[in-house]
Amino acid sequence: MAADEKEELKKQVDELYQERINLEKEINDLNLIKIEKLELINEELEKKSEWMDKERLKAIKERDNLLRKVRHSNDKNWKNAFKMISILGVLDLVVVPLVIKLLGIPLQWIFVSMGLVTFFGIILITNYMSGTSPFNTGEIRKALTVSLITVYLAFVPLMAFGIFAFPTGASAQTIVTNFTWIIGAVIVLYFGTRPIEEYIKKMNPK
Repeated sequence: MAADEKEELKKQVDELYQERINLEKEINDLNLIKIEKLELINEELEKKSEWMDKERLKAIKERDNLLRKVRHSNDKNWKNAFKMISILGVLDLVVVPLVIKLLGIPLQWIFVSMGLVTFFGIILITNYMSGTSPFNTGEIRKALTVSLITVYLAFVPLMAFGIFAFPTGASAQTIVTNFTWIIGAVIVLYFGTRPIEEYIKKMNPK
């Protein structure tokens, strides 16, 4: 019996040893499969990283190009606006007085003409610079203020040098004083309404 038991134990030991060898082999195979998967994942991650780097560089180039275009566009807008302002100045200072004189229109109409030309000219310029399609209240407010100040700056020298006289015989000093008060009120309202608008926007955010 002792010999049979020893033989049985030896057989079991051999089986266990073989099982251990098989388990080690399976573990090594699993490790190899895991390493291969990790290498594939690493390669994919490296490819994605390279692609993301290329996309990032591409996005940076596109951003720089866009900023360059915007900067050139702004420069172009300012140049065009300066040309428009120059044309508006020529219309107010040269064309309107020349037309009034050649057509023999009463000199009083020079102020009406200057006001209208300046008003619509400033509306076009401010709308062009803002880049918005419809006219807004801010653009109209700017145009109204600039046109009134332009008429005032033309009106006062003509009255002061006696070039223009009212047919009714009204006092020039009274007219200039009243006009000055009107211009002052317009300027105060122009600059005073902006903080109120900003306050209302902050109190009523959309």
